[in-house]
Amino acid sequence: MLCLDKDLYRAFIKLQADKDLGRSYAGLLPYVEGLFQMGYLTREVYEIHAKRYSQPLGAKAPVTLEQKKQKDNLQSKDKQFRMILEQWEQHSSPEWRLKVFAEAEKFKDKLESARLLLAKVKAVDQDLDSEELRKYGEGVET
Repeated sequence: MLCLDKDLYRAFIKLQADKDLGRSYAGLLPYVEGLFQMGYLTREVYEIHAKRYSQPLGAKAPVTLEQKKQKDNLQSKDKQFRMILEQWEQHSSPEWRLKVFAEAEKFKDKLESARLLLAKVKAVDQDLDSEELRKYGEGVET
């Protein structure tokens, strides 16, 4: 919260309108510029923040909570599939491998790690029938 006199407030509003910035960015952009001009910020830090606070409204839609949850879930599944790939030989249980296959099937369109895992399953476990794998996958909950 800043207390601005009328001249500073008008300049702030003009900056906000001219650059199509939100209130926070319109306040932070001149702040970053001033700190850099006064020698308190390195060029690298200045450029990062100046670029960020120069983004006009609507340039990037804010991420919704649902989108964040989906992204976090995908990252978690990707990490899980990569670990499974590394430890595949340690788990010889057909039930476990069927469950892993079914889970990877659900994410094959979204994650490279799921596609790699499916290729590994098909290459290593050729004796597992694809139809059996699909039936098993339909009954598995994640």
